[in-house]
Amino acid sequence: MKAIVNAQVETITNGRIPGGTVVFDEGGIKAVGKAVSIPEGAEIIDVQGKAVTPGIIEAHSHAGLYEDGFPADGDYNEMTDPITPHLQAIDGFKPGDTGTLEAAASGVTTMYISQGSANVICGIGAVVKTWGTSFDDQVVNAAAGMKMALGENPKRVYGTKDKTPSTRMGVAALLRKTLMEARNYQEKKAFYSRKSDEKEPFATDLKLEAVGRLLNGEIKARCHAHRAIDMLTFMRIADEFGFKYCFEHATECVQILHELKRRDVPVVIGPTVGSKSKVEVFHKTFRSVAKAVEAGLTVAITSDHHVTPMKYLPVYAALAIREGLSSEDALKVLTINPAKILGVDDRLGSIEAGKDADLVVWSGDPLDARSRAEQVFIKGRALPEDLMTGNLLPGFEPWNPQYR
Repeated sequence: MKAIVNAQVETITNGRIPGGTVVFDEGGIKAVGKAVSIPEGAEIIDVQGKAVTPGIIEAHSHAGLYEDGFPADGDYNEMTDPITPHLQAIDGFKPGDTGTLEAAASGVTTMYISQGSANVICGIGAVVKTWGTSFDDQVVNAAAGMKMALGENPKRVYGTKDKTPSTRMGVAALLRKTLMEARNYQEKKAFYSRKSDEKEPFATDLKLEAVGRLLNGEIKARCHAHRAIDMLTFMRIADEFGFKYCFEHATECVQILHELKRRDVPVVIGPTVGSKSKVEVFHKTFRSVAKAVEAGLTVAITSDHHVTPMKYLPVYAALAIREGLSSEDALKVLTINPAKILGVDDRLGSIEAGKDADLVVWSGDPLDARSRAEQVFIKGRALPEDLMTGNLLPGFEPWNPQYR
């Protein structure tokens, strides 16, 4: 049992508690408040008035699939078929990736990992902790969304191979075709199960089984789309087939805020730092974050790691403040909003009793680029000192007991 005391506790959902206390262990947060009873024998951590926030959540990442420093593009983009809904990101995740560990030491405690955007339907993504004591210990939800992609990426990948899709019309047609096939497959499967005279087992199609999970509401679609025209197309298709979704990147979301608000569609905006490398991102700006929040949307920001480092997520939020986002909302786009978008807000995203003890003690204002994470706890366990200081040995093994 541990107790962080004398803290400026940013609960996110219940305001700020000056001089607050957070009591927690590996089972989660036990109590938070100004006058909290601390169990006898608890380890006291006096932070002397410093800010304590929930762990930061990266809502869209390729970390551990694309390893920092390695040309591992082939490990997160299966560029052999534009329809690969049965791929599972968790099968390619390497927890010891440098970018993941650096993010953990910078206060990013949870991330959504997914395939790249080469295909129209790319596969199933997962929510994982950035550090843990075993592989299973890091997994929060192995099937947290189905990645889809509209726009230039699938066009470029398959157009150069003289395959469909090579146009936006081709992308939309292929997506519709697959969704219709999955619907027909489900009906055929249900019909087959009612027949008592069949001798042969029903032939399972892994691709259509995966898409069926989307149509049944078990998982949501997470659509890569930069341009407003692509988002509008996807919304028409989603309306037709009745599944839930969010947009990732959403560069031109400001142009269609009324449509997004009418459907209550969440958006994960970014990466916004960096050059305008293609026509789709010509309108990228941190002002979009403020405008989308002002419109009443659930908004998170993303680094799109490896495109930009996710360890700097608080800096990206600070840049959004410069463009009109409030400090309160800036903390929300880093914590509770991505938790809601990922469907894990019952466990993550705020400092409340019963939630995972993912906590960060900051040297200063968490949204000041000069501040750093001084202490990080993931599931109630303090990150190893070697990890926090970046003094990792060659061949560092994140689960080795000597580092716990």
